[in-house]
Amino acid sequence: MSEQDAIQRAGASPATLDSLVQDLTALGVEEGSILLVHSSLSSLGWVCGGAIAVIEALKKAIGKTGTLVMPTHSGELSDPSQWENPPVPEHWWPVIRAEMPPYDAHLTPTRGMGIMPESFRHQSGVMRSNHPQVSFAACGPFANHITENHPLEDGLGDRSPLG
Repeated sequence: MSEQDAIQRAGASPATLDSLVQDLTALGVEEGSILLVHSSLSSLGWVCGGAIAVIEALKKAIGKTGTLVMPTHSGELSDPSQWENPPVPEHWWPVIRAEMPPYDAHLTPTRGMGIMPESFRHQSGVMRSNHPQVSFAACGPFANHITENHPLEDGLGDRSPLG
């Protein structure tokens, strides 16, 4: 979505940190909540302060006793023979397998997740799980509990941050 489209989508006035907190509260977000957010900044229209304002609004809505969680997936850390969107030539597979840098919770960027989780994972106090493909980031009192011990074999199952 272009910035012009976001401005038009915003309507009479832009979203702000305070207006977003009011909207979140009206939706039922409460202080102390554990809030899992899969986001689309462009769906909000034009936001004064962009992704950072939305993240701060989410934090403000859940308060200091709440925990904010976002998916920070990095699907390119997989076997290239399975890539479909887009596929890569088969003769590239050995090079990708040999040269792809390993997952690093601090360095590996998100892929296809948008600007909000990518911005969130860089903030002070945010922890990221160690799954190389379907990691989650969290901050708040339950962040460590949510992100620790993310099993490789069941990345989105009951023992994962999603569970």
